[in-house]
Amino acid sequence: MPYINILGKSTYYRQSCEFQAGLPTVVFVHGAGGTSGNWVCQLAGIEGYNLIAPDLPGHGRSEGSAIESITGYREFVWGFAQALELRMFYIVGHSMGGVIALDLGLEHSEALKGLIIIGSGARLPVSSSFLDLLSMGKHPLQIVKYSYSSNISPDILEKATQEMKSVPIEVYQADLQACNEFNIMDRVQDINNPTLVICGQDDQMTPPKYSKYLCKELPHSNITLITEAGHMAMLEQPDQVNKAIINFLDLN
Repeated sequence: MPYINILGKSTYYRQSCEFQAGLPTVVFVHGAGGTSGNWVCQLAGIEGYNLIAPDLPGHGRSEGSAIESITGYREFVWGFAQALELRMFYIVGHSMGGVIALDLGLEHSEALKGLIIIGSGARLPVSSSFLDLLSMGKHPLQIVKYSYSSNISPDILEKATQEMKSVPIEVYQADLQACNEFNIMDRVQDINNPTLVICGQDDQMTPPKYSKYLCKELPHSNITLITEAGHMAMLEQPDQVNKAIINFLDLN
């Protein structure tokens, strides 16, 4: 998998195949504490597009430090797209990645063919108990339980718990603080790009009401609710999510 230099730091990214200039490009942005690995089911399950998923700064294999604002992450993603010379592309974001995508829609709409927002919202308030644990140097492991549907395998929950423990505290602290401070409820209606909103029906982290609000406020949007899925819908029910993404891309 390739690396590219962004502002003097090496940025790792996954791509589905060798880049083909004649194909539309889709950029996937992961959520708080995540990596490009959160998109493996999409990169392997969607054909006919250049699919690219970076590790945000300080995440996964990318150098640098986690950024303490969504604005900062937005400008990183914009810089990433410019470094790859992407003129027009689709942006897909999950959770924190979703608000990064929305902010990109506000500031760089001319470069976007469309947005796909998964398990996110116009604001992302974070439980004070999670932030308190992080300030004490502890991982808020309860997040794992709230991130999946109740019928998920215990093995997957255990794997997700171990993955959370492997992420530095300061990365989660920066990410969740950035999410907590983000709020575009008074501006989200200014995003005019075609938008698909996706949410797991059992999402406890960003309940479906967040996604329904987005769909109501965004002037050119549709919503797809994923059955038997929680906050990590793209990993829990990849076939449903991929079908929704493909239908949106084919229409836009």
